[in-house]
Amino acid sequence: MNKASIFINASWIGLGGFALAAAGLIAFPDSGLFLGGWAVTAICNIVMLATRKADEYTIGLWNAGASVAFGTMLVSFLAIPMLEGVYDGLTGGPRQQDIPASIVAILAIMAFNIGLFTKRLLGDA
Repeated sequence: MNKASIFINASWIGLGGFALAAAGLIAFPDSGLFLGGWAVTAICNIVMLATRKADEYTIGLWNAGASVAFGTMLVSFLAIPMLEGVYDGLTGGPRQQDIPASIVAILAIMAFNIGLFTKRLLGDA
């Protein structure tokens, strides 16, 4: 098995882990499916990091996912606290951080997978 096939298989397994995490969060919030799904996705992203330079195709897929994830992180760090403050100001609620900062990492992992699979589906990698 070469590095390119490892990268592609890890991306599919990571997508499955992402779906498992989403199902665990929505359907079974008290179970460990959410954390298990995110663990699978994180491990698969580490495997993809290690094998990203297998060929030009995997480099293109990795760059697409990383670019979308980086953009999402930049926007999230600025937009989430701003929107939360605007909401608190409009509703007259107390000034507090209701959305945890760890959501940025979850959004970045989601954006990475969305960018990678969008590039794959469009076929322009």
